[in-house]
Amino acid sequence: MEDVPTIELKPGIEYSHRLITQEGQGSSFSFHITSIAAGFEHEARGDGEHESVLYCLHGGSTQTLPDGTVHEFRPGDAVYLPREHEYHHAVGPAGLVMAVSCTPSR
Repeated sequence: MEDVPTIELKPGIEYSHRLITQEGQGSSFSFHITSIAAGFEHEARGDGEHESVLYCLHGGSTQTLPDGTVHEFRPGDAVYLPREHEYHHAVGPAGLVMAVSCTPSR
């Protein structure tokens, strides 16, 4: 991954290595490895355009849905995110590294 540019999504907190993209490979979907710093929390919301699949590689997080349902995201877990979604996202003490695939390509 060292030869793939790092994109800082939230400086000092979240960054991504976009390995497959429309621009780079002509793909209709994109595939990235995204890392998020330990302890980071935010309200995650879909943008109405992108569907995504997240796969936890290292660390973990807690995702709390608006109805109070809590999902622990741990290594080996996969989550599908439709175009419209929202949840509270709290990254654990080990940070979070995940594989992300989304369509259309980012």
